[in-house]
Amino acid sequence: MDSLGIALSGMQSAGVRVAVSAHNVANMLTEDFRPQRAVQTSLPGGGAEARVQQAERPAPVSVAREVVGQVQASVQYDASARVFAVGAQMKGSLIDLLG
Repeated sequence: MDSLGIALSGMQSAGVRVAVSAHNVANMLTEDFRPQRAVQTSLPGGGAEARVQQAERPAPVSVAREVVGQVQASVQYDASARVFAVGAQMKGSLIDLLG
């Protein structure tokens, strides 16, 4: 996987993490709510993937945990977006040199 694909997968997995956290916070007062978790893994060729898993039984939602997770996902997204921008700029420069 090239740098753009790796960066894009990082942004996508960060988006999944934020969506799952927002879902948990929005539904935390719902009776018998089973929170979700985003399980992020590294891909063999580079990059990341986030899969959604739902708790097997109802559980309380920790707002502190959700906020920390959202901040971490935001940092991940920003870093991945910067890698994407630099990779795109480098590819453009290479095309300019060769083309």
